[in-house]
Amino acid sequence: MPLNVREISTIEFGHCALLEYDDIEMYVTLDYGPRIVSFRKHGMPNLLYNQADPELERNHGHKMRITLAKSTNGIYCDNSPVRYSPLADGVSFVQTLSEPVHLEIRMDIVFDTDIGSFMVVHSVINQSMEEQKLSIYTETPFNNDGFVFIPQSNIRETDRPSRILSIWENCRWNDKRLFIGNQYVTVHNIRPERERAGEFQLIGGDIIEPRLKIGINNTAGFCGYIEGKHALIKRYVHSRNALYPFSGCSAFATANDGYISIQNTSPFYIIGPGETARYIESWIFAKVHGNIHSKNEDEIDEFINSV
Repeated sequence: MPLNVREISTIEFGHCALLEYDDIEMYVTLDYGPRIVSFRKHGMPNLLYNQADPELERNHGHKMRITLAKSTNGIYCDNSPVRYSPLADGVSFVQTLSEPVHLEIRMDIVFDTDIGSFMVVHSVINQSMEEQKLSIYTETPFNNDGFVFIPQSNIRETDRPSRILSIWENCRWNDKRLFIGNQYVTVHNIRPERERAGEFQLIGGDIIEPRLKIGINNTAGFCGYIEGKHALIKRYVHSRNALYPFSGCSAFATANDGYISIQNTSPFYIIGPGETARYIESWIFAKVHGNIHSKNEDEIDEFINSV
């Protein structure tokens, strides 16, 4: 099945590259990014949340960041124009960060022969004259209609801790959006009732839920989002003995007021001038047969084993 790529102009996202492979349709931004702002099969809704980000004045969507070991916040945004070129079975998107560290961001989307499966290869090329220590950080936001799940560590240790759960400041372990099971951690969003307004921040007459963010040492190497009859599974490699930037966690689940998301991070890489660091995710679009509930681990497990 040949890959069809063409450049289009949209009201929502500006100039984009439209990728069509079999019945998969994907939009990748070119004015800024690269960001995957739409991913769906023909006739189905977009699984990704892509509304405007008020802080960056850009649309959400799958995106990558760089965490620098020597920086206080370490996150560099992908807000510069993007150039793209064809690959054998995909497309390469490149953006250059000239200040302050002269890095080049590259996102390659490579389709597999298996329909519904493709790789997203996130790369950082060191174009500076100095050695850089960095981690590649990705975020995939989803609509509120489903839930995200991350498996807990599958490593068994005798008399040693093997599972890491980290929670961000001002988040609560008893948050109703969070389920911590024996095998999985799931996060979904809720729209609170007016009478519960005391638990949330009230701004301009709207009830705003505080952010929930939890991190996990995801040694199983997969996570995903389930919405009704459709799901997106992401697979990657967790390196047990590597140093990760956020308390040893490689996967994170977040619930914001408007959307839920999964974030993933690579371990720290040390790359010299001209060298490249890569972080690869394999995405699988899957159909869901029957109902899967966010608090039923057996249902989630049965679905994962069938994909």
